[in-house]
Amino acid sequence: MRIAVAGDTHGRTESIRKALSLTRFDSLFFTGDYYRDGKKLASQIRVRYYGVVGNCDLSMGKTELMVKLDGYSFYITHGHKYGVKKSINSLFYRGKEVGADAVIFGHTHIPVIEMIDEMWLINPGSPSLPRSNSRCTYAVIETDNGSLKPRIIEL
Repeated sequence: MRIAVAGDTHGRTESIRKALSLTRFDSLFFTGDYYRDGKKLASQIRVRYYGVVGNCDLSMGKTELMVKLDGYSFYITHGHKYGVKKSINSLFYRGKEVGADAVIFGHTHIPVIEMIDEMWLINPGSPSLPRSNSRCTYAVIETDNGSLKPRIIEL
């Protein structure tokens, strides 16, 4: 299974739409900040959508979501309620509390893939407004032969 992970688009979706349309995906995880962008992207590339709202969204969706796919548990949140710009500790403990195999978050616009205590922490960065000298990015998660393989893709 191949999952696209994006967020923090802030209304600028052309480059990510083009990139996602070049590869077949099964689902899109969207980490918020322009929730509607995620829904539109999923519709355009014809995949199942799992998304949360961020601090720049109106209250039109969930702030956290647990998704079980291909035997893995994914916890999706924007991250602003966990102070991820300063530390990922609170988010890490929330992931452990809900039994996640991977925590998917955004808010910082900085890509991160890190495994801590056998749990992945994945931030796709931003495909349109990167910060801290990072590039425009999104993430891909592949599940294959009993393993979860996340990676960051630069646009």
